[in-house]
Amino acid sequence: MKISKLKYELETLLLSIIIGFLFFHVEVMPRKLFEDTTSTVLLDERGNLLGARIAGDDQWRFPESDTLNQRFITCLVNYEDRRFYYHIGVDPIAVVRAFKRNVQSSCVKEGGSTLTMQLARMVRGNQPRTLKNKLIEVLYALDIELSYSKEQILRMYVSHAPFGGNVVGVNAAAWRYYNRDISCLSWSEVATLAVLPNSPSLIHPGRNRSILKKKRDQLLAILQTRKIITADEYELSIDEPLPDKPYALPNEAPHLLDYLSKTKSQTYLHTHIDARLQHLVQQLANDYSSRYSNSNNVDNIAILVLDVETGQPIAYVGNTTRAGAEASCVDIIQCERSPGSTLKPFLYAAMISCGELTPRQLISDTPLSINGFTPSNFNHTFSGAVHADDAIIQSLNVPLVRMLSTHGTGRFMKDLEWLGMTTLHYDEDHYGATLILGGAEVKLWDVCHMYQRLAYRLLHKTAENQDTRISLAASWFMFNTMSKLNRPEEESEWSQFRSMKNLAWKTGTSWGSRDAWSIGITPKYVVGVWTGNATGEGRAGLTGIGYSAPVMFDVFAMLDNTNWFTPPTNELESMTICKHSGRLASSVCADVETTLMSKEATKTQPCNYCRRVHLSADKKWQVNSSCMGVDEIYTESRFILPVAQEYYYKTKHADYLPLPPFMEGCQGSQSEPLDFIYPEHQNTIVLPKGFDGTTERVIFTAVSRKRDATIYWHLDNDYLGETQGTHQMSALPSPGSHTLSIVDDEGNRKMIIIHVK
Repeated sequence: MKISKLKYELETLLLSIIIGFLFFHVEVMPRKLFEDTTSTVLLDERGNLLGARIAGDDQWRFPESDTLNQRFITCLVNYEDRRFYYHIGVDPIAVVRAFKRNVQSSCVKEGGSTLTMQLARMVRGNQPRTLKNKLIEVLYALDIELSYSKEQILRMYVSHAPFGGNVVGVNAAAWRYYNRDISCLSWSEVATLAVLPNSPSLIHPGRNRSILKKKRDQLLAILQTRKIITADEYELSIDEPLPDKPYALPNEAPHLLDYLSKTKSQTYLHTHIDARLQHLVQQLANDYSSRYSNSNNVDNIAILVLDVETGQPIAYVGNTTRAGAEASCVDIIQCERSPGSTLKPFLYAAMISCGELTPRQLISDTPLSINGFTPSNFNHTFSGAVHADDAIIQSLNVPLVRMLSTHGTGRFMKDLEWLGMTTLHYDEDHYGATLILGGAEVKLWDVCHMYQRLAYRLLHKTAENQDTRISLAASWFMFNTMSKLNRPEEESEWSQFRSMKNLAWKTGTSWGSRDAWSIGITPKYVVGVWTGNATGEGRAGLTGIGYSAPVMFDVFAMLDNTNWFTPPTNELESMTICKHSGRLASSVCADVETTLMSKEATKTQPCNYCRRVHLSADKKWQVNSSCMGVDEIYTESRFILPVAQEYYYKTKHADYLPLPPFMEGCQGSQSEPLDFIYPEHQNTIVLPKGFDGTTERVIFTAVSRKRDATIYWHLDNDYLGETQGTHQMSALPSPGSHTLSIVDDEGNRKMIIIHVK
């Protein structure tokens, strides 16, 4: 009977303990042991520390790591809790030993706490060491052991243990006290760190040095006794100095760290950054910033290097870190700035892709006005007509505006969005023709990734789909054209570079010389450089070619060589084109060549510049059967430009042969003998105003194939006057639509409609 009662009482007691422990686990133990904020940590491609930001409570507390440093764990367990892997949170042997020693010493000499109990004390906020708190910590420790594995317990311990001052966790401690990752520390160094959680105040510089060294050396002696380190390792280890004072943490990519900490939820930020390249590129940016600041008050610079294969940055320099540079905290890579001409190659590729353009097609380069916008080339001259690829190479504004007018602003905006441009905040009416000249702001981040996308697709011959807006063939022509950009002759190192590496590149300069860009592409890398002032102030002489391109080439000099893009043969076809116009050759074209073209080129119009002309034997006159026998007429194919284009073209092309006049007595007239240079048909003209606010007159310009022609001008029904030689006429038309006409002394007439604002 007594045995049954005792059994009942024991079972009741056991059940009560279980119920009580379950209640403790559910109601008392926190669901998450630590709620502390952590530092944001930036890691390079190999997991090495690039930089960190202090936690919200001003502690250097790195996030919990997925791995443990076994050398440190060995030191920690041998110093704090030798039987850690065998007990369940409480080590009875250690408790009895501590009790016995404390009684013998009449004071507290040893605590008997396990690592799990120490972890429990951290969870509870390091409460005072009283008997009550000790018992609670025992319960916490038992619960922790039942809820987590030994490895998880160690990870939490090493991540939240105090290491002196505002340093929490061994990973932060390794960098603060030794300026290295914990994996690079010696036995002596990890032993020093292993004794700190028990007495974190010992690390204070200038104090307690002998006590700290004694504790470290005692641990090293234990390791030698237990055959963990050799006698030689022990002797070398005890001679190593203690850490002197805390180091500042690395700060190799501060702008990237700030950017990712705002856009990513995780606190361990793993990147593809090449730490060595990052350091060199940042140093390069600082050097150029110093040079430009001294010479022209240009303070800021940004450099982005992308891996084409991954699209990830391998170097990210958001700005100079040079002391004294204004606005150096601004991450220019993520700022919206005017891109200048850096978007022009995308329009070239888009038009090739949809069959609107051949790579060598002639584009008109004459004065232009679109809705009051009158673009001009950088050198303020005109070529009359220029091949599309040369327009990209020379970065001519007027031909590109004409190309955009053909392609459509809204359509090009969709092309840019497909490529990855995220900053088109307005509709096409807002941007208009200025879109191709830098009228829409863009991020350096976006521009580099837009080129990277096309390079990646071309490199891997990615299959095209219905969503594709720029074909592989168009990308190939674009990169080949960009590789032909000329380096300034005075920069001898650039010509040397060109012989070493094949590179597609484009520069850009924004209006007012506020932004200078240079973007370079190889099958392996994209390098983007921006220079200027983050405050938005322009500087005379600030250009992409003069400021950003030298930096870009210096960056490429740090990178390894790569092969060039291979042609996408499935999208190319051999075609015959006119050498003069770059269009598909017609039956009239005499000077032709056979070359690879995008298959979409079959949609383009054949050459309409070449025509058969009938000449006298000496080729000085045009003739026909009305004035010369058929057997005396010499017929040949001639490349003939429209009169407005010819006016400028022949001044830059000495080999161009304009049509000769008709022989006297012949019944014929020049084809297109008259044309307007400015304005063009259906142009909108905005009348300028002077400094006094009065409306100023507009200057109309025309041209005749006949050098000594007299031209008579009319606006609607009003006679304006006559001109000879240079045909320019001023007028003050009223707002609205008007008919502008010219007539020469031979009766040839040209009439256009203009709109005046």
